[in-house]
Amino acid sequence: DLVLPYAALQRGDESTVIAMLSAIRNVVPEPSLLKVILETGELVDPILIDRAAHLAIAAGADFIKTSTGKTRTSATPQAVTIMLATIRASGRAVGLKPSGGIKTVDDALEYLQLADAVMGQDWATPQTFRFGASGLLDAVESELA
Repeated sequence: DLVLPYAALQRGDESTVIAMLSAIRNVVPEPSLLKVILETGELVDPILIDRAAHLAIAAGADFIKTSTGKTRTSATPQAVTIMLATIRASGRAVGLKPSGGIKTVDDALEYLQLADAVMGQDWATPQTFRFGASGLLDAVESELA
């Protein structure tokens, strides 16, 4: 996992973002997956979220993630919708991992429904859609009990 240098992107310094993404992609051996964390809660602006997703995908990210889960704002439906639309527009096989703040089965279901709405009902599989949510497993197990 690589945290995209979002502060550089906020300053308009895309060259730093591109250089880091490219350098890491060049040293991540196949079949290892490069997962790029955008920190969408820090980017906030939909234009910056879209741009961050675009740069990560263009650099060869296999997955894009909303956040580390360590910032005040983590995954949001708005950010996930933007990221999914960027993946769809790229034409590349890139996965998405909403991370942080997903605590209940209903939270998870909302993100799965967004994926279905934007990408189509057959898109979300373990190879393309994952959750980064430490408390979610307990919630799922509780629902199943």
